[in-house]
Amino acid sequence: MFQFGIMGAGNIASQFCDAVKRSGCAEVAAVASRTPGKAKVFAEKNNIPDYYASYEEMLARDDIDGVYVATTHNFHHENMIQALSAGKHVLCEKAFAMTKQQAAEVFALAEKKQLFCMEAMWSRFLPAIRKAKEWIDAGLIGDVNMAHFMIGFASSPDENGRMRSKALGGGAMFDISVYAIEITSYLIGKPIRSYTGQILRDKNGVDTVDVITLCFDGCIASLQATILTNVEQSLQICGTKGRIKIPDPHYSERCMRYDDNGLAEEFYERRDNGFQYEIREMVSCIEKGKIESDVIPHCDTMQCAEIFDACLSE
Repeated sequence: MFQFGIMGAGNIASQFCDAVKRSGCAEVAAVASRTPGKAKVFAEKNNIPDYYASYEEMLARDDIDGVYVATTHNFHHENMIQALSAGKHVLCEKAFAMTKQQAAEVFALAEKKQLFCMEAMWSRFLPAIRKAKEWIDAGLIGDVNMAHFMIGFASSPDENGRMRSKALGGGAMFDISVYAIEITSYLIGKPIRSYTGQILRDKNGVDTVDVITLCFDGCIASLQATILTNVEQSLQICGTKGRIKIPDPHYSERCMRYDDNGLAEEFYERRDNGFQYEIREMVSCIEKGKIESDVIPHCDTMQCAEIFDACLSE
C-alpha cells in the first residue's frame, strides 16, 4: 500500500489523514513539522506511527513513497524541492506555488527525476464538478459563452494569521481565487486567451478582494473572491441552450442544469471528506508510471500561477 509522509501539521493535514483512510489505497506513515512538539501531538491525534521534528529526517526514509505538502503557501516551493530531491512523489496543497517561476522549477525537477507531482486541486475530482463537466462536454447547454464564480468568507483580521500575513503567503488569491480560476477553466475546457485582474489590498499589501476576468474563445468568465465578508458562493456557466448552477463550487455536493423550460436535471452525491479522490488519482497515476495527472496537468497549474503573477503585480 502507498505510504505517505506529511510535511506540515495544520488543520488541512488532519483532513488529509481522514481522506487517506477513506481512499483504500494508501496509509500515512509519518508526519514532520518544524514547530517543536507539533508533529508529536498531530501524530497521536491522527494515529500516525511516526513523527519528526525535521523534514529531512522523514524524507530520508526509504519506505515513504510520496509526500503531501500541507505547509503555508510561502513554504510550498522549498518543501516540494526538498521532497523531490529526496526521490519522493509529491502532492502539494493549493495554491501550488506563489509564482510561475516557482511552479516551473518544481515541475522541471519532477520531470528530471521522473517523479509524480500534482497540485491538490481536490475540487476538480468532486462528483458534482465531474457531472457538470460531463453535461458541458456533451453539449447539453450548447456553446458556453459566459460564466460567473463568486467565493468568499470573512477571515480573521489578525495580521499574523495565515490569511492576512504577507510573509505566509496570505490573501484571497492563493487561498480561494485559485479555486475560481482552476474550476472554471476545467469546466469550460478551452484555453484561456487572456486575463485581467483588479485587486483590493489591506494596509499591509495583502489582497483581500480579487476580481478576475478570463477570456476564452467565445466565452468570458468573471471571477470574484473576497476574504472580507461571507458571500453566497456559487458558479454559473451559461450556454446557448441553457445553464448550469453549482452551489459552493469548491466543495459542492450538488449541481443543477437548466434549459428553456426551467430545471432539467439535478445531481447530488454526498461529499464526505472529498480529498480521497485526488489521493486515488495520485496513486493510480504512479502505478501507471505517469508523472502528471490528466485532470490537473502541470500546464494548468502553470497557467494559474501565471495569472497570479499578472494580477498581483498590478
